[in-house]
Amino acid sequence: MRENILVCVSNPNNAERLARRGKILKDAFQGEGYILSVENQKDEDLDFNELQTKFLFESLAEKYGLQMLSKYSEGKKIAKVIADTAQQYKITQIILGQAVQTKLERMVKHSLINDLFELLEGVDVHAVEVTRKIHNPSEDWDKGFPAQLVKKGSEYHLTIGEKHERGIDGIFFKELSSDFSNGFFVIQKDKNHEVVRIHHGVVDSDILGEE
Repeated sequence: MRENILVCVSNPNNAERLARRGKILKDAFQGEGYILSVENQKDEDLDFNELQTKFLFESLAEKYGLQMLSKYSEGKKIAKVIADTAQQYKITQIILGQAVQTKLERMVKHSLINDLFELLEGVDVHAVEVTRKIHNPSEDWDKGFPAQLVKKGSEYHLTIGEKHERGIDGIFFKELSSDFSNGFFVIQKDKNHEVVRIHHGVVDSDILGEE
């Protein structure tokens, strides 16, 4: 019987283990496989660390042959977003991580799994035991702000506060430990992102290629 699999990820520490389990079920049941990340902010409001987490999930989806889904919660409960996504993509099996809880935690905390059972019918939910370790991204990066890359000779230079007709628009994340224009520049292309390293205000690679 053909089954569609939805892998729910939130913590980068556990995401690959869940994605691997999703691929195993997808291959076994010869259905479609998806990775779902529920975001509390829109893409343009994500800081550098949050963008890096988003890129990680996207790379895991590609590595394990799953389709990446990023959903903005719009204030909804996570269970509701997952349930709506499951119905939209005709999901029959959901995989999510759950840390081992104490008896007191089980008494006072409302389970995401219970919420899903209340919202969905005919869907199996697989709870994979995961570490309780919380992902703590570094605080090395400033919050991103709009900037451009402008080609000067054979190099692309970072410009801030100036608008050039042929400039490449993006978001610059400055390295807080440096007094120079060092950091990362994020370019959005349709639904994908490209990240280039900036060193002393100049793109530190030829990733952009020729115009």
